[in-house]
Amino acid sequence: MDDGKKKKLRNRIINFVFFGVLLIILLSTTAKSWLLKGILSTGLFTAKIEQVSSDNSRLMPLTFKNEDGSIESTESLSGKVVFINFWASWCPPCRAEMASINRMYNRLKTDPQIRFIFICLDDENEIAQKYLAANQFKIPFQRAEGFIPADFYTGTLPTTVVLDKRGALVMKHSGMADYNSEKFIKQLKELANK
Repeated sequence: MDDGKKKKLRNRIINFVFFGVLLIILLSTTAKSWLLKGILSTGLFTAKIEQVSSDNSRLMPLTFKNEDGSIESTESLSGKVVFINFWASWCPPCRAEMASINRMYNRLKTDPQIRFIFICLDDENEIAQKYLAANQFKIPFQRAEGFIPADFYTGTLPTTVVLDKRGALVMKHSGMADYNSEKFIKQLKELANK
């Protein structure tokens, strides 16, 4: 085989591999989340609390059901900083940030001034619970009960919201982020200690 044919064959193999990998990434939720997790690890998507709402009088409460079946509302969590994450197991950006969220949760879950709400938006509880178990994520499994106010969630997954101790919205982030950064954890603790 001459050099021209070898080069053509090599280029075809490279193109085949490239488009094969691209197709896998486009069609596979696991592959997409793996790629996004790699992008998250670059530090380009760190979370920050930087917007402060001065008026919380119009903020409607979010009602949710805990794993044990009890029903709570954000209204009843006054006096605590509340971290709320809307996620689904089929969502690649949600999967990409879940390890970071789980690490942050494990670091702060015993802080009595901070409360975590993880609203699963999967259609079936079993699928989401299997996803959490398979990845050894320890976040609580919670579901919205009824209407989800637009102040909290408008349809983009993942969406993360932070409320201060007065119940005012101090952060709303749509899209994935690294919530286990030292800066973000420091900001949560500062809010909790105010």
